[in-house]
Amino acid sequence: MKTTIFVNGEKHELDSPQVKVGILIELGGGKIGEYELQKRKGNQGPVEQTFTDPEQTIEVKNGDHFTTRFTGPINPA
Repeated sequence: MKTTIFVNGEKHELDSPQVKVGILIELGGGKIGEYELQKRKGNQGPVEQTFTDPEQTIEVKNGDHFTTRFTGPINPA
């Protein structure tokens, strides 16, 4: 059974409710090491939890919402 989640507003179906943070960052278009993952309370709701370790495995539920946030590095122009 698939688990449906949202990352940066886009719907994704996962084969397992167990997923690494890095996979979700990449689904959101982020690059590992430059982004963190934020679990939100609903669509665009407040941040419930922040994940910074891309190797951490978390359990997701149908309808969970996540966003990615750039954390660096910033390349000087």
